[in-house]
Amino acid sequence: SAGLKDHVQRYLAKRCLVNVQPVVRLATFKPVDVSVVLRLRPNANMIQVRDLARKWVETFLDPYDGGIDGAGWPFRGTLYAQDFGRMTNDLAGVRHVVDVQLYEIEDPEDTTPGWERGEGTRTVVLESDDLLVIRSVRVMSEEGES
Repeated sequence: SAGLKDHVQRYLAKRCLVNVQPVVRLATFKPVDVSVVLRLRPNANMIQVRDLARKWVETFLDPYDGGIDGAGWPFRGTLYAQDFGRMTNDLAGVRHVVDVQLYEIEDPEDTTPGWERGEGTRTVVLESDDLLVIRSVRVMSEEGES
């Protein structure tokens, strides 16, 4: 809220050097849907891998604890589909990330998943005050199981 923003601005201003004026801005959250297609290792349990992969995506895209280094997504950052390749190292049942589609949500009132509205993109560019927020995640195996 604007009141919190003003409070933080005053708090920081009291603790800055005399010639430093802090600027506090409110973050805007950019909702995205994510669709991931995986190639599984032999004898992998699809249900278990799907649940782990969903949790992995939600953690990876968390604005505060996610990101490449686990310290959150930076403002003005870019999310690339290739970033999801690290899933193969983190989840034992995943052999290969076949495809990742990212869907930027323009109308937050529309609850239709991005993959039902059309083709996604391979990158999401965050503007100066944007942070990612996951709206929905779809995980499928290469054989089409979801």
